[in-house]
Amino acid sequence: MTSTRRINALIEEVRQLSPSERRRLVRQLRISGLLENDEILTDQQPLTIAPSISQSGLTYFLHPSGPPTPSSARPQETHEPPAPYKSSVSGRVVVGVPGDEEGSAAPSVMSPLPGQAPEQPIRVIFDGGSKGNPGLGYGSYALEWPGFPRQLVQLKFGDHVTNNEAEYDTLIAALEAIVKRLKESGANISTARLDIWGDSQLVISQIKGEWQVNKAELKTRRDRARALLALFGQARLSHHPREKSVEVLGH
Repeated sequence: MTSTRRINALIEEVRQLSPSERRRLVRQLRISGLLENDEILTDQQPLTIAPSISQSGLTYFLHPSGPPTPSSARPQETHEPPAPYKSSVSGRVVVGVPGDEEGSAAPSVMSPLPGQAPEQPIRVIFDGGSKGNPGLGYGSYALEWPGFPRQLVQLKFGDHVTNNEAEYDTLIAALEAIVKRLKESGANISTARLDIWGDSQLVISQIKGEWQVNKAELKTRRDRARALLALFGQARLSHHPREKSVEVLGH
């Protein structure tokens, strides 16, 4: 039997394992030195500036059915250079961590194999706010990685942060964390799909290009979010009611 056929046979055997058995297999491979360690999802590195991408470059990712029809009554955006973007994240707490308990993952969803992006979309629910607007900022995002339990990450921001800035920074932190986890697992980021939900109509509409951005502080954040989204094979952004954010995130 050739090496390719042996590998394919092993893959088929792994597919027959339950999610808990696959996690135990990966853990045993790490212990034996046959698989490099990968860290649990964190976002420890500060958010850095990424180059802006054009609106046309996002069409495939954000508008699978075609770009929105421009409105003649919509004011044109200014094209002044945006101010440098600096993350205001000052701390984070991971509330829910993927575990090894039997039945902790949805039985109908298969955990991705090492080195592969999930076959199903990675789901993100985000929300941010400010006590004072501007004031002390905060945010939370829920990460639903197929085959693993939901993970909740709470963020703290610095002072003089607006509600909209906190919304953007929370989404950016979530995207950075997903990119980091995929890179550490050896997965091809361009094969991953995202399903993103939030109650900020402003953030979602600005990223899609449906609303203009007048403030430099938000424009740099929009460009950062767009650059991150362009790394994935597909990204869908959807708005949901405030009540849904409170139900999942607690605020």
